[in-house]
Amino acid sequence: MDISLNDLRAFAVRNRLDVIFQVRATEAAWMVNKRGLVARPPVGDSTRTGVEETLAAADVFVIVGGQDARQSLTRAQLIETLAAKATAAGARQDRSDE
Repeated sequence: MDISLNDLRAFAVRNRLDVIFQVRATEAAWMVNKRGLVARPPVGDSTRTGVEETLAAADVFVIVGGQDARQSLTRAQLIETLAAKATAAGARQDRSDE
């Protein structure tokens, strides 16, 4: 599974989080805020590459808000988190259908 911008937007909105994605090597960075809008982050340089290119190459994902004040994840960890949240949301949906 790879991360699409739409998946990241949905995750940010559902969980009311800001997600900064960054490429360490080039310091390129963008952010999806808790409203699902793509914005320039307070760190990195969003002028180096476009948002899609940065997301495809991102190796650091910083989650701001929620239970933890600030959490830094690798791409693999973010994919696991997205999958776990989607599974939990599906289980809640199944229970409400009964």
